[in-house]
Amino acid sequence: MVAPEAGPTIEFRALGAPRLSSPEAELRSILARPKLLGLLSFLAFSPSGFHRRDTLLGLFWAEIDQARARRALRQSLYYLRQSLGPGVLVTRGEEEVGLDETRWWSDVRAFEEALEEGHKEEALELYRGDLLSGFYVAGAPEYERWLEARREELRRQASEAAWALARAAQAEGNAAGGGHWARRATALEPLDERLVADAIGLLARMGDRSGALRLYEGFRRRLEEELEVDPAPETQALVAAIRGRAEVSSENTVPELAEAKVEPVGRAVAGPLDPEVGPEEGDQLSTAPIRRSWTPGWRGALVGLFIGLAMGITLLRVLRPGDGSPGLSSERVVVAVFDNQTGDPHLDPLGRMAADWITQALHESGVVEVVPSTLGLAPRPDITNDEPSGGGALAEATGAGTIILGAYYRRGDSVEIQAQIVAVPDGRLLSALPPVGSPLDATGAAVDSLSRIAVRTLAVLSEPSLAMSADLSRPPSLEAYREYLEGLRAFQGSPPGMGGAAEHFYRAIELDSAFLAPLFYLVMAHANLGEFALAESNAQVLATKRAQLSDYQRHTLDWMLARQRGDHMGALEAARARGGIDVGVQALVVNRPAEAVEVLSAIDLTQTYFQWLALMEAYHLLGDFGRELEEARRGRAEYPTRLRMMDAELRALAALGRVTEADRVLEESFLLPTEESFTPANLMANLTAELRAHGHRAASSEVAERAIPWLLSRPGEDQGSWAHRYGLALAYYQGEHWEQARSVLEQLASETPEHMGVRGYLGALAARRGDRAEALGISEGLSGTAAPLAFGVDLYRQARIASLLGDRGRAVALLRDAWAAGWPYTIAAHRDMDLEPLRGYPPFEEFMRPKG
Repeated sequence: MVAPEAGPTIEFRALGAPRLSSPEAELRSILARPKLLGLLSFLAFSPSGFHRRDTLLGLFWAEIDQARARRALRQSLYYLRQSLGPGVLVTRGEEEVGLDETRWWSDVRAFEEALEEGHKEEALELYRGDLLSGFYVAGAPEYERWLEARREELRRQASEAAWALARAAQAEGNAAGGGHWARRATALEPLDERLVADAIGLLARMGDRSGALRLYEGFRRRLEEELEVDPAPETQALVAAIRGRAEVSSENTVPELAEAKVEPVGRAVAGPLDPEVGPEEGDQLSTAPIRRSWTPGWRGALVGLFIGLAMGITLLRVLRPGDGSPGLSSERVVVAVFDNQTGDPHLDPLGRMAADWITQALHESGVVEVVPSTLGLAPRPDITNDEPSGGGALAEATGAGTIILGAYYRRGDSVEIQAQIVAVPDGRLLSALPPVGSPLDATGAAVDSLSRIAVRTLAVLSEPSLAMSADLSRPPSLEAYREYLEGLRAFQGSPPGMGGAAEHFYRAIELDSAFLAPLFYLVMAHANLGEFALAESNAQVLATKRAQLSDYQRHTLDWMLARQRGDHMGALEAARARGGIDVGVQALVVNRPAEAVEVLSAIDLTQTYFQWLALMEAYHLLGDFGRELEEARRGRAEYPTRLRMMDAELRALAALGRVTEADRVLEESFLLPTEESFTPANLMANLTAELRAHGHRAASSEVAERAIPWLLSRPGEDQGSWAHRYGLALAYYQGEHWEQARSVLEQLASETPEHMGVRGYLGALAARRGDRAEALGISEGLSGTAAPLAFGVDLYRQARIASLLGDRGRAVALLRDAWAAGWPYTIAAHRDMDLEPLRGYPPFEEFMRPKG
C-alpha cells in the first residue's frame, strides 16, 4: 500500500526525514525530542511486536543507574501515550511494550509488505531515503547500532528491488526503464563497486553509452574524493572497452571485488540556510599573493549566488550543439591535445600546454574563431580531444571544420614538437608546420615558437595578405604549467574545490613568477570562497602588471576589479567588452535576466555548473517556469548527485504549484551527499520560501515544519556548532516559531555580537512583535557597521526591518542603496518573507522589475 488506509489514525513516514502526523493528535513535540522519536521508531520498526522494558533500558539509558533509567522510561512511555492518543501504545503483562498495528500506518511496513507481495515499483515509490535519514540519538550507542543495521537492511532490499526491475526492463528491451532502475540501484548503494559495474555494463549493452560513462565518472569522483582510491582494474577495463565502442557482453562486469570493498562514509554536518554563515573576518590587504587556511568566509553562500565560476584567461565559450550533429565551419578552429610520443609520462602536461597556448594565441590574434582549450582540459566522458590522430569526434562536438593536430618526441636531451593543420571531415592537409625544438628544461620556448607559427600560418590560409604575430607573454615552465593544470581541474571540478585549486595556483606562481594566468584564477578562487580581501589583494598585484596583459586579459582584470568594488554596471560593461559566458552571469546580477538568457542559452553549459544554475534562475525571474523546469531536469540528468540542481527543480515546481512532485523530489534529497555546506535543510528552506512566495502557504508551512526535526536530529557533536545553530534559528523563523528563533539568535548574538545576519533577524523579530523602538534601535546599530567589502549587507538588513515596520518608502530607498553598495539582484529578494509587506507597492515593484 502506497498510502495509509482509512483505518489507522497515525501516519509515521520514516523512509527519509521523519514525518509523524495524525488528524486527532499533536505529534510535533515527538519529532523535536530525539530520544522519544528513537523509542517510537524502535517500537514501530523492530521485527517483533512487543519489547521487554529491560531491552529498552539497554538501548536508551544504559549510561545511568537502574532506578533513574526506569523512571526515565516510564516518563517517556507516558509522554508517548498522551501524545499518540488512547490505545496506540499497548502493554503485555508488566514488562512488555508495543504498538497496536491497527492504529497506525508506516511507510516502512508498507515498503516491506509491497516487496513480499512482489510489487517492487510500489515499494520503491515508498522508499524515499534511508530510515530516519540523518537522525541521531546522543548517548544511545546500542540504539545507533540497531538503527544502522536496520537502515542497511532496508537499503539493501530497495537496491535489490531496483536491480531486479532493471534486469526485467533489459529483458523486455525497455532501455529507458532499464537505465532508470539501474541508476536508482546505484544511487542506493553508491560505493558498491560490483553493483556500479553491473549498471555500467547494462547501460552500455542497452545503447546508453554516454549514460554508462557518466555513471562511471560520478563513481570514480566519489571514490577519489571520499576514499582517495581508484576504481578496480576490472571496472577501468570495462569502461575502456565502452570508450573504445567495444561490444559489451553480460560478462563485461566485475566478477569479484572482495579486495575492493568500501564502507559508506558518514554524512556531513547540516549547512547554513542564510548567506551569512559564520563570524565575520577582517583580512588585511597586501601587495603580493597571500596564502591562508581554507575556511569559507561568512559570505560564502552569497558568493555562490552571484559571483559564479568565471574561467578568466581561457575563453569558456562552448557552443551549444543543435539537434543532431552540428555543421562544421571551416572558419572555426579547434586545437587537439598534442600526443606524447616521448615515452615519458612526466611530459604528459606538455601536450595540453601546447594546445592551450596555441588556442590563446589564436584567440588574441583574432585571425579565426577558435574553440577554447578548456574543452580539452575538462572533457566530457564521451568527447575527448586527447587523441591527435584524426580528431573527428572533437571536430564534430565543437563544430570546427579545421583542427590542429600535433605530437612531440624526445631527441636526446631535447624535445621536438610537430603540428599539422587539417581540414575536417575530408582529412585534407592544409599545412604541415615546421618542427620546433628546445631543451627539456625550456619547453616553453618551443611552445611559444609553435604558437606564433600557427597564428601566422592560419592568417595566411584565411587571408593571404595578413601578416601578424600574437602579442603574448612567453609560455611558462612545464613544472609551473603542470601545477596550473591541476588547479584548473580542481577549479572546474564537480563540485569545485576552490581551496585546493588556489594552492596549485600559488605553487605555479612560485615556480614561474612571470606566469600570470594563475593570478586571475586566484582572484576568482578567493572570491568564490568569500575571501574578498584576499581576492582584492591579488587583483591589485595583477593591476601592477597591466602593461604585460593582452586586451582580453585587461578586460578580465577590469571585470574583476569592478566586482570587487561592488560596481555591478561597471562589471557588466567590462564583461561585454571581453565577451563570453560571464556576460550572462553579470547580466543576471544587474537584474537583466533577458540578456542573461540570450547569452547563456546559446552556450553548452553542461560543463559549467554554476553558470547553468544562473540560466535557470534567469528563466525564473522572467516567469518562464516551464523552461526553468526543463533546464533543471536536464541538469539533474547531467549532475544526478548535486543538491543545487535539485534545488533549481524544486524552485520551478513550487512556482508551477506542482506540490506533490516537489515533495517527491525533496524526499530524494535525503539519499544524496551534502554539497559543500549545502544540505537538505537548505533545500527545505528554499522550497518553503518559494511555495510561500507563489501563494502555497499550507504547503510552505508543511515543508518548514520538516526542517526543524531534521536539524534537531543531527549528531550531538554538530548541535553545538555556530553554523548549525544559526540554521536552526532560521528554520524556526521560517516556521513562524518566533520565540524559539529569538532564543537561539540571542544566544548567538552573545557570542558574535557584530554578526549582520543575527542582528538583522533580531531586528526583524522585534518588528514582528510590534516593538518598534527595539527594531529601530537594532536597525540604526546596523548602519555603517558592516565589514569592508560587505556589498551592502547592512543596508539590505535594514530594508527588511523597515518593510516589517510598514515604512515602505524607506525600505525601498534602503534596497536601492544596498544595490548601489554592491548587493546583487538575486532570487532571494524575490522570495524574502520579510519583504512581503512591499509586494504590490509600486516603487518596490518597479525596483524589482527585470530591466533592459
